[in-house]
Amino acid sequence: MSKFSKMKYAVSGFMVGAVFFGSVAFAATTKIEVSFDPVKFIIDKVDKTPVNNKFNNNGTTAPASLMYQGTTYIPIRLVSDMFNKPIKWDGKTKSILVGDSVAGGDYLTSKAPAKVGDRIQTNIEMTMNGQQYQNGLYFPVNTYQSKTTEQSYNLNAQYNYLSFTYGAIDHSDDGTSSSITVFGDGKELWTSNAVKGVPPQDAKVSINGVLNLEIKIETSNYRIGTVIANPILSK
Repeated sequence: MSKFSKMKYAVSGFMVGAVFFGSVAFAATTKIEVSFDPVKFIIDKVDKTPVNNKFNNNGTTAPASLMYQGTTYIPIRLVSDMFNKPIKWDGKTKSILVGDSVAGGDYLTSKAPAKVGDRIQTNIEMTMNGQQYQNGLYFPVNTYQSKTTEQSYNLNAQYNYLSFTYGAIDHSDDGTSSSITVFGDGKELWTSNAVKGVPPQDAKVSINGVLNLEIKIETSNYRIGTVIANPILSK
């Protein structure tokens, strides 16, 4: 049996260490049977297969792939390298952040607002299209007091882009909508609609030189909850 044949390894430490970031550690209890038979990686017609199915994971040699119960698992840092996308681990939210929009960035909602929007809730559990988010802004359903709210932040021209995911929370009424507008120093920079029934959308707004950033949410009625998830400020 070759060294790439099926072998028994502890799942807990291997999956965290090899597939994500840290050093490899082995648990003493749960064991699974995996296959290390090598696979090829062809990216845009270019063969980027690691030599001998080995990957240098921050100084630790790890398998470039493994197969378990018919599914192939690949180190996410290897995928990041292949597609030339920066990668970052956010321990606070236990999130893997991939792409230029998050590398070296800051959460907007980690900053104290210069102006707090009426009934806007920050960094609570929100669900859009079945996916949960824990970082962002939420303008709730049944907002009878006001259909419009604004929240602002002083950025002091430190950032170039604001990226986020937006949409309607899952328990909104079908067909309801709201508008989201981003202003920089009083000038409209971006606007779009969150609509129940439409999947969450991604946005990237240029905020180069902006001192004061304002986000305005205006609902069409009282039966939509508007979510701005994972708002990242990047330089």
